Amino acid sequence: MPIDLTKIQITDQTTIQKIKENSLLIWNSKSENLSHFDFEQIQTKETKIYKGILFCFYSNKLEILFRPHYYFNHNKHNANDFCVKDCISVFQEFINILGITDFEPYKIVNLEFGFNLILQMLIENLITFIGYHGRNEFKTDRGLSFSKKSYTSNRKGTINTYKIIKAYAKGIQYPEYTDKNTFRFEVKSKKSRYINKLGIYNISDLLKPEIYEVLATEIIKEFSDVLILDNETTFDNLSKKEIDSLKNYLSTHTWYKILQNKKSRNNFKYHKKRYFTLLDKTGNNIHTFLNKLIIKKLDTLKFSAYSPPPKDLKFSAYSPISIGGNCTKPPKGICRVTGLPIFMQKDSETLSHTGLYYYYKTDRKIFDEVKRRYLSKKWVKADHKTQIKQIAKNIRHTKTNRERKQEKLYPPGQPLLFDLVV
Repeated sequence: MPIDLTKIQITDQTTIQKIKENSLLIWNSKSENLSHFDFEQIQTKETKIYKGILFCFYSNKLEILFRPHYYFNHNKHNANDFCVKDCISVFQEFINILGITDFEPYKIVNLEFGFNLILQMLIENLITFIGYHGRNEFKTDRGLSFSKKSYTSNRKGTINTYKIIKAYAKGIQYPEYTDKNTFRFEVKSKKSRYINKLGIYNISDLLKPEIYEVLATEIIKEFSDVLILDNETTFDNLSKKEIDSLKNYLSTHTWYKILQNKKSRNNFKYHKKRYFTLLDKTGNNIHTFLNKLIIKKLDTLKFSAYSPPPKDLKFSAYSPISIGGNCTKPPKGICRVTGLPIFMQKDSETLSHTGLYYYYKTDRKIFDEVKRRYLSKKWVKADHKTQIKQIAKNIRHTKTNRERKQEKLYPPGQPLLFDLVV
């Protein structure tokens, strides 16, 4: 669910000129061909580059091609795990490098996200067995061994780039960096209509941990539509008639004929459900097995990355008081008072001016709730800069007061309950 590719489009000429003048960007050429951009030939008026990030200047726009997972690995590969926290940190570094303060011009127009999963089965077999995504057949992806893509297309066969599903053998692509049987599953879109549906509009949205929850849910949903024709399945617990039916379902030609039946759109759904029922009866349903692994893997990538505030913005309260006098701290990158993510800040345990200004610009609902809780009535009519200053001060005071309360309850050197237990 961490992001593998973003294309950022800018049309504001002032912003483009500022980036063009950035001394960190190195002039490259008028055309660029980089392997980690899917061998795509980039034709531009001028191309600049910074640590593998491609800046393509056209007459009326700037397109930035950025692969955060590759960037994290010094542009060598994307074969390892890339957790949410690391992904957000990479985007924050990118923002800092360009000195971005106004996020609005940086529109996300291309997005690719997915995960890597090491399997206890031959990766060649799995990729071969993968047949359909929904009603769309997986087709061999040129240029990469054991790689398939699924997409809708028009009558002329042109690919609809609204949503493309890709499944391939990452371990075969990068055997020096991961186990050979590493499976890669990706969702890709070149349409703003789909990307906006995920809650992503500009680069600031890629700093929000809750967006990655949405991406994880999307991946689980898309993989649940994958049809795998597991030709290594057993036929345990099946009658002869059921064995014949299952063998029939394991043929790609069977599904081709099912899809040719235009009389009922539910025909494919009916047979898919029947196929899964037979696999369940054998006790060897590969779909169920992989779904469980994927959910667990996505949870691992999210683990400790952040602790979202409870619903309705009732912020979590991290109590500094515990048995034995030890303070239960939130994960790094989480405000110790509000429970809000503070990845946009540096070296801070509480929400400060930078974080408050970020929420003021990107999520006014959260900012207003923080203001309601931590701004005294004296400053209600003040301008937002003054309010941010006072809110940050009150949050710091709240943290300090909690620490003092802790010290009063458990003075240094005082024997504690568990110290007395022999």
